Amino acid sequence: SSGINAEWPLRPGIISTEHSHHINGARKMKTLAILAVIATLAYGQMVITTINDANEVDRGNVLRAEVNKDYPLNRPLRVGDRITAWGIYNDDSTTKFNLNIKGPNDLFLLHIDFRPFLKNSAGFGPIVLNNKVNGEWHEHLEREIRPAFNYGYFGKNKIFKVAALVGEKDYTIYFNDKEVGKFPQRNPIAQADRARLRGGSNGFRWIYIELPGNDRRIIDGNNLGNRMLIPGSIISAWGIYAEGSSKFSVGLKEANGDYMLHVDFRPPPSENKVVLNSFASGWQNEIRTALPTFEHGELFRVDIYCGADRFYIYHNNTQLGATFDYRPGFHLRDVTIIDLEGGSNCFQWNDRRVIQL
Repeated sequence: SSGINAEWPLRPGIISTEHSHHINGARKMKTLAILAVIATLAYGQMVITTINDANEVDRGNVLRAEVNKDYPLNRPLRVGDRITAWGIYNDDSTTKFNLNIKGPNDLFLLHIDFRPFLKNSAGFGPIVLNNKVNGEWHEHLEREIRPAFNYGYFGKNKIFKVAALVGEKDYTIYFNDKEVGKFPQRNPIAQADRARLRGGSNGFRWIYIELPGNDRRIIDGNNLGNRMLIPGSIISAWGIYAEGSSKFSVGLKEANGDYMLHVDFRPPPSENKVVLNSFASGWQNEIRTALPTFEHGELFRVDIYCGADRFYIYHNNTQLGATFDYRPGFHLRDVTIIDLEGGSNCFQWNDRRVIQL
């Protein structure tokens, strides 16, 4: 998953279609909005992604979360893999809640358990890390690990993120991208075959989970290499919106720092607009259009379609109220970086891809 203020260099395109250069903008916009099958590239291979409902927003590598549901892993766990979950906290009256990596026969390789009811008057309490084998937790075999945690990090109706990073000999636990503990691998990671979210009450809810190794995404990591944009390219980015977030943006950036296109979303209490611009030794003339609707805790998608002579920008399959012409001195071939920036209050950019139709 991606962090804020992350940049991904592009790599030379492997596929393109001649007819995509000649399809007019209106037809292409309609095609993007009702697309049923998308051809994507992943490590040089063609991957077919099916969208069952033309009105459904493709959620990339992130799955909508349900409590007490098993999420099968896409492949065996590897060192460097990360399992991430997002939730919305309400108040301290919630029951405990946890993220788990599981195996067969009710094996728990990792149990990350938050227990707000154990916090002291200063707001500190433990996170309980443990594993479960043959139906028994390891309290009497090997002590559970209880790193101290500041439960003040949670806030009413605030989005939070928990992640487990697989290391050589242990798991590293992160809360909102900050390390909060480690747990030894007491069972071989090859035994892991699923993840599960449990617990929470009184307005608490898990909202999304992300598993490693889903080949629907274009890359695993931040570096896209040096893909070349051409007419017909589509840049897609996914994020989770948080109410009260500061502005956030998608930029098509050149190696010299100039932006061929900068799409800046400015939610309330800012301008309630989307500002489109380019940058060449300074910002140029802005184009402003209405801000689309963002929902707290909901995953959204931004698509930038590269037409013959302009960009078309979409939010959740709906085109923004303005297009952006290619300005003199800029060329698609010179774009080398996809730049995702901004956001606050646990706003999260979390996936991206570049495809050609």
